[in-house]
Amino acid sequence: MQREDIAKDFYIEDHALLYGLMGKHAEELCGEKGIRALEDATVLYGRERGLRMAMRAEKNGDELSMRNYLIYGEWTDDRGFCSSRVASLTPRYRTESLRCEWCNTWDRYGLMKYGRIYCTYIDKNLVKGFNPQNELLIDGSLSKGDPCCGFEWVGADYKDETELKADMKKKAELSESCVKDFLYHTAHVYSALRRTFLLELGLIRAEEICDAAMKDYEEASGPEKKDAILKEAMQDFLSIC
Repeated sequence: MQREDIAKDFYIEDHALLYGLMGKHAEELCGEKGIRALEDATVLYGRERGLRMAMRAEKNGDELSMRNYLIYGEWTDDRGFCSSRVASLTPRYRTESLRCEWCNTWDRYGLMKYGRIYCTYIDKNLVKGFNPQNELLIDGSLSKGDPCCGFEWVGADYKDETELKADMKKKAELSESCVKDFLYHTAHVYSALRRTFLLELGLIRAEEICDAAMKDYEEASGPEKKDAILKEAMQDFLSIC
């Protein structure tokens, strides 16, 4: 099967499930050291994603502002599994996530403990990877039982809906060069966690964690998808070519 054909079968559930399984086996095999490694791996993963976004913005001559961070995002929910709303345009742009397929997946598979770690570290480190001077304030998380995930994007504000729509139009125009499919994102999360586990937990434990997680993933999703992730994970995730 060609890469683009199997990529169509990947979506948010695959990304969330594999992350949760790797966290689960890291804890089972290494205890608190495994949890700390998962936290560090999530920071690395977020920073690498944010850095890729910054590289694309810089290539296009755009400053590394918070508004451009929002424009250069690498994923979109074109299947409508998540929902969010704009809560405020000014003096600070605020959004609220009301439904999240990552959380739904972790709940289905009993992996919410690891999902909470993801939510604690991912968004702030995406922002810092894009520009260490930018700041994101988070005052709620669905994975922690709050009614919504509340995000205040410091430095991003819009005078009116027209200004916001202009940024969203630019985001749509750039989507072909910025947005990556979920085979790519799932392979990147596997790569970032595996690299961190190797450095912090050692070769033997890291390989045991990865093998156990991929075995469980294969049971849930099939051998073709498992093999596709392993092949996709061999690339350089700091390349924007």
